[in-house]
Amino acid sequence: DPPRQRFPHGNLSDIVLDSGRRPQCWVDDERVFLCEDQSKVVTSQDLSHIESCLGQFGTDNRAGLNGKLHRFSAMRNRDRDMAGITIRIGRNVRGNAAMLMDFLLGSDKSILILGEPGSGKTTIVREATRRLAERSNVVVVDTSNEIAGDGMVPHACIGLARRMMVPSLDMQSAIMVECVQNHTPHVMVIDEIGRPKEVQAARTVKQRGVRMIASAHGDLRRLLKNKELSGLVGGVEHVMMGDTMAREEADRKRKLAKKQNPPPAAEEGANPPADTSNNDDTATSAKSSFPVSKTKVQRGGDPTFEVIVEVRRGCRHEWRCVDNSAKAVDCILDGFHYKAQLRVRDPESGNMRMEFIEA
Repeated sequence: DPPRQRFPHGNLSDIVLDSGRRPQCWVDDERVFLCEDQSKVVTSQDLSHIESCLGQFGTDNRAGLNGKLHRFSAMRNRDRDMAGITIRIGRNVRGNAAMLMDFLLGSDKSILILGEPGSGKTTIVREATRRLAERSNVVVVDTSNEIAGDGMVPHACIGLARRMMVPSLDMQSAIMVECVQNHTPHVMVIDEIGRPKEVQAARTVKQRGVRMIASAHGDLRRLLKNKELSGLVGGVEHVMMGDTMAREEADRKRKLAKKQNPPPAAEEGANPPADTSNNDDTATSAKSSFPVSKTKVQRGGDPTFEVIVEVRRGCRHEWRCVDNSAKAVDCILDGFHYKAQLRVRDPESGNMRMEFIEA
C-alpha cells in the first residue's frame, strides 16, 4: 500500500488497471502507483474477476457496481477481450450545489454545467437533483447509470427524484422524449449531452415546458465552435446583409466597443482590436477594428439553457456563472467579452463570495 501522505483520497479521480502493468491512480493530476513492487502487475484474471462483480457493460463500454456511484470503463483489444479498466471515482457531496441555490430554487431557468472531464460536473448534478426533488417532480435520464449508480434502486444521493435508465447511447434522445410523454416531469436531469440527436431532444423537451439540468464538455466559447452542440445555446448562423444594413451593423459594433472596458477580445483568427488609447485616433481605430462586412455571424435562436455554469478541474470551489446565456452568446459572436459571475467558496468555512467579471 502507498504511504497515506502520498494518497489523499479526497482528491482521487481515477484508478487505472491495465493488463501487464502496475496498478496506478490519478490524484490531483499526478500519477501514483498503488504498489512499489514493479513485479506486481495486473493480470487478465484480475480483470475478469472485476468484470464478474459488475453489471453488464453497455455499448459505451461502461458498467457500474450495484449501489455505488463509481464508473467502470473497459478498454478492449481487437478480439474484444478486456485489456484494461478505468475506474472513475463517483462522489456524493452534500451541499456541493450551494453556490447555485439562487438559480436552482429562485428561478425556473434551465442550467447547463460545462467543464472538462474530471472537473466535478456530475457531482454537482447529483446534489442539484436532490435539492430540486424536494419540491418538484424530477426525473433523471441516466446514461450509463452514472448519476444515480448501478442497480434497480437509485442511489440515495438523488433524494426523491426518479430515474430512467438508458439501455445504450443511441437511445438517450428517445428516452428523453419518452420521459416527457409518459412521466410528466417538472424537471429533467441529463448527464453528458454530446450528440446532435440529444441537442434536438433537449430543444423538444424545453418547448414542452420542462425545465432541464444537464452537463456537457467544454466551456461557453468552445461550445459555440462545436457545430453539433452549439444548439444548446441557440446555435450559430451566417446571414448576408445589404449595403445599408452592413454599415448599420458596423456602426453598432463600434458603439459597443466604446462602452466596453477592457476593449473587445479578438476572436480566434481575427485581427486584434486596435489600440484606442490615443483619443485623436479613436474613430479611425474603431473603423479599422469593425470594417463594413456583408456577412454577419449571429445567434440562430433562443438558447435551450438560459444559465451556464463553467467549472474547471482542480478548481472545485470556483465556478463561473452566466445568468443570461443569450446575451453572452451575442457578445461572443460580436467579438466582445461577456459579463459573468465568479463564485468562490471557502472549503474550510463554507463561506461564499461573488464578483462580476468579464470573460
